[in-house]
Amino acid sequence: MPARTYQLAQSPLFQDVSEHLPLKRRIALSYERAIAIGRAYQLTADDVRNTTSKYWELHSDPIMPMDGAAGSLISIHYNLAVGTFARYTKGRPDVEAILHRLLTFQVFGQFCLTELGHGLDARNLETTATVLPDGSIDLHTPYDRAAKHMPPTSPTGMPCMAVVFARLVVEGEDRGIKPFAVLMHDGFNMSQGITAKTLPPRGGSHPMEHCLTYFNHVNLPHTALLASASRDVDDRAAFFDNIHRVVVGTMSIAGLSIASMRVGAYIAGRYSQRRKVIDAYTGASRPIISFTTQQIPILSTIAQVVVFKSFVKRAIALFTDKNIGHDLKHCVASIAKTVCIKHCHGNLIALSDRCGAQGVFEVNQLSVMHADYRGAAIAEGDILGISVRFAVELLLGRVKLPASTNPESLLARHAASMFSELRNTLASRFQHHRDPEFQSIVLPQCQPLMEAFGHAMAYDAAVADGVDARVLDMFVASIMKEDSAWYTEVGGVSRATQKEMERRAVERLLPSLDALLQDLDVEAYCSAPIISDEKWKRYVDGLPTFTHQRPTQHSFARYQPEKVQIRAVL
Repeated sequence: MPARTYQLAQSPLFQDVSEHLPLKRRIALSYERAIAIGRAYQLTADDVRNTTSKYWELHSDPIMPMDGAAGSLISIHYNLAVGTFARYTKGRPDVEAILHRLLTFQVFGQFCLTELGHGLDARNLETTATVLPDGSIDLHTPYDRAAKHMPPTSPTGMPCMAVVFARLVVEGEDRGIKPFAVLMHDGFNMSQGITAKTLPPRGGSHPMEHCLTYFNHVNLPHTALLASASRDVDDRAAFFDNIHRVVVGTMSIAGLSIASMRVGAYIAGRYSQRRKVIDAYTGASRPIISFTTQQIPILSTIAQVVVFKSFVKRAIALFTDKNIGHDLKHCVASIAKTVCIKHCHGNLIALSDRCGAQGVFEVNQLSVMHADYRGAAIAEGDILGISVRFAVELLLGRVKLPASTNPESLLARHAASMFSELRNTLASRFQHHRDPEFQSIVLPQCQPLMEAFGHAMAYDAAVADGVDARVLDMFVASIMKEDSAWYTEVGGVSRATQKEMERRAVERLLPSLDALLQDLDVEAYCSAPIISDEKWKRYVDGLPTFTHQRPTQHSFARYQPEKVQIRAVL
């Protein structure tokens, strides 16, 4: 169990029910939790800059999905803000000072890259940073569509220092997109010329005060520019180098999604053991875990957690290998994020459904984790967008993945077959991948292709780690459902055989359910009251309660609807 946050996760800060609090208080609470997580880890500039094991530990800690907003805030703070500033400290005492204040939580960090009109095409962003005759810089939002979209930049009681990306203009020349250090507010008042318009809550997720942020000729000192003022030889390469922490974030989100699946599987598993129904045939009480319909999603999620943990460990090793090129690193990170987030989404919905009415309540964590990680799927590279980019790169041979160590496995054969089919389509029917018809045929298959590579790579990693064969069988059975037709048409595994493989995998793994749930190592991180009788009683005892207090005549005839005043608490 992660010792750094074990006690923190059990503290009132994380365990007390907060869903009934006013919106502003919930937003403030997420900041308090984020800072508490940060202080538990105390990452250094070196930890963030070099993505040490401590950095990756943070991004797989199950405390993160306990409050998705807090998890997002601390990840943005460390990875995007600290990670960017840490690149520019050489010979820059001013940047060192900013970095110190960030690492000691005197200020909170933000990262303003995408705009309302430019998300996946952020290379076309329109915010300008014009160098004035006196050397200072004029930061400006020239159009409404150039407003920075999403980063929570409104005052929160703690000053906010952001990395803002804008086009550097020197004597009328566009020098390309550069990062700038901008103090957004002092904790209470926005800096002069900066306007933040708070957006309404996303809905269903832990609330963050997302904003549209505008700059109206904000005057910055020349030291606000973090990178070189020179025009880069290769604008594209320079852009991706400047936003390289986004790629680190892509890899980080894979670990976060596994943490969420761990918590989800534990909650659904313990609830299914605790919840009992009366058997219509025998009249006896039986726990709902005795039904196969409960066993399959719970055991499938556990198997995927175990296998994906091996995969992410292997992916991080590739990602941090200094002998591997940037494009391959980004491709591996994209595959890891795509496959882990995809299964995180599906599993949390399935687990929530299997908890019935309890599954839809935010306090039981499942529904809110799903909503939180819908946001994660978009952050640091939308999974469809990065899938399209790297699937095409792979098909064109610009990037090549390591060969499978189990090429005869069903999952490796599936990935190789999909890849060969699409590559042959490109070679035989089209002269260029920009052909509109090629795009209409291939683009919808890019994400499934990336997922197939992820499944095969995950299987290879789990085999190399010596994962229990029963877990591997459960994993394979759960993955085959993603493309059952291929396994029948090409793989030679009939639908009936696929179902039998799943049935046998469940039968073999079920006796170890208690041990598997314990091995998830997340009990301390589950605030959901449905996991135990004790938690449920404490939760019910704390609910707002209305009961009979004095005699009253139950007649509605004397009430006039237009004069009824609704309780303020509603």
